[in-house]
Amino acid sequence: MSAIHLDNRLVHYEVFGRGQPIIFLHSWLGSWRYWVSTMDLASERYRAYALDFWGYGESDRRGSSFNISSYVDMLCRFMDQMGMTAANLVGHGMGGVVAIRAARERPERFLRVMTVATPLHGGVLAGHVKPGAFSKLLGRGPSPNVWSRLIRSIPIADAEVQQELVEDTEGLSDEVLGHVQQSLLDTDLRPAVGALAVPLLAVYGGQDRIVAAEHASFLNELGDRPVQLLVLPKANHFPFLEQSNIFSRLLIDFLTSSGTPVEIKEEWRRRVSQIDYL
Repeated sequence: MSAIHLDNRLVHYEVFGRGQPIIFLHSWLGSWRYWVSTMDLASERYRAYALDFWGYGESDRRGSSFNISSYVDMLCRFMDQMGMTAANLVGHGMGGVVAIRAARERPERFLRVMTVATPLHGGVLAGHVKPGAFSKLLGRGPSPNVWSRLIRSIPIADAEVQQELVEDTEGLSDEVLGHVQQSLLDTDLRPAVGALAVPLLAVYGGQDRIVAAEHASFLNELGDRPVQLLVLPKANHFPFLEQSNIFSRLLIDFLTSSGTPVEIKEEWRRRVSQIDYL
């Protein structure tokens, strides 16, 4: 376990490999742990970091600064303390919101941004973050633990990592989730994306019932902006776990591309099982 302190509050992170830095940012339910397989592959060429936002995983859970703005500040200050002048960002869900906000506000600090299943405006989440919805997902109401069942169904090769992720999710407090929920509902990234100077690859799962890919279709209409929308037709909310080989190759292609759009190559499809791809 690695950790630093910001304002006397612990920030937990993990780091693999050497090279140009990539920072992986988790979503509204989870922790750094679901990035392990992607970090392993990325670390062959890059120095891969993943941190737990305050209120999550092994980071400090004191205070009340559990919102997008405080997480953007946390990210930038984490980079300062780690001596990073610039980095690539990969963010899932809420982590993608933080990544886009950070890249818009501090474009000189970020090289490329890849987002996954990221809500670009709060309206797309309205049906999932109604009052009490998170409590039901986490099994704190009369309904079964829907979110934990979803996590348990994700094909994570390491059973220990999967169990730790379930425990991280079930350990979240209602206070943290309430603050995060409101912050996400209040967010509208459409102006930020339209003005983004940093290359952005926005990846969505075609079967995602939490963040529908269709809500991001406006990205195709941004003209000369360095933005690409890519949908994995058969993926759900966790493409980096459900189709890890394809996702990792997309990431590396994006980071090394000269500005041309990235695409799923036929040889990647042949390297995964029919079930994994189809």
